[in-house]
Amino acid sequence: MATATQLATTTLSSQLRRQVWQGNELAESDSRVIPSGYAALDRLLPGQGWSAGGLTELLIEHCGVGEVRLLAHALRQLTTQAARHVMFVAPPYQPCAAALKAWGIDVERVLWVRSTEDQALWAATQALKQDGIGAVLVWLPTARADKVRRLQVAAQESASLAFLIRPVEAASQSSPAPLRMICEPLLPANAQTINRRQWLQEIGLSIDIFKRRGPPLAEPLRLVLPLQSALLPESGIGRPQGAEVKHVVDRSHIATLVAGSGQASRVAAGWFARESESV
Repeated sequence: MATATQLATTTLSSQLRRQVWQGNELAESDSRVIPSGYAALDRLLPGQGWSAGGLTELLIEHCGVGEVRLLAHALRQLTTQAARHVMFVAPPYQPCAAALKAWGIDVERVLWVRSTEDQALWAATQALKQDGIGAVLVWLPTARADKVRRLQVAAQESASLAFLIRPVEAASQSSPAPLRMICEPLLPANAQTINRRQWLQEIGLSIDIFKRRGPPLAEPLRLVLPLQSALLPESGIGRPQGAEVKHVVDRSHIATLVAGSGQASRVAAGWFARESESV
């Protein structure tokens, strides 16, 4: 105990401070950090951003709640400024190139791997060993603890960002990932009274960081993650002529938008598109 107390009160070098952290304060990062693009979120992340050298778990209710929009700033910086590739491994749908472009991501540096879950783990771990890869996003909905451990070991030895997207039910399972968060959709406060376009500009995420190298959060972070105007259909697309909605959300139109089907999806309704449609 005396040794621990002495260590806690000793002035450590900057290198040691990055390797040793106290439970009542956020850990520093000893690897490359990419800002999330959201100051409020960066203040809650060890290293003040997304850190390489460890696995980050995003636990979601269903795909498309905003998990890729949450990472868009980092992916844009990696592909445009750092000139590195990012890899999507086994996403449930085909990535939508128009949406990625609208977020400023260089689609020429985006790799999409279609695979089974077993193949996805191998592809992700191999990608994390490559120098030209800036980030790996892998979807493993039923991954066992040993598979997550293999992914964490690969991430720990990598200079790339590593994100594992899994269902929210996995929150009750143990995981070696040092950073875990639950991402839930956040509706606008006045969702029942605003129009469709404003509704999509005010949607967001509730982010509950329940595991990190630091003290627990007092409450989840609420972030607004709007769909940019470039991703919204022009007036009249997807609904009968003359059906102008001014005071309420056109729910049927939003359902088409979220589903990524029909004419709305061809105007880049979201970041996912059905595999039968071209990117």
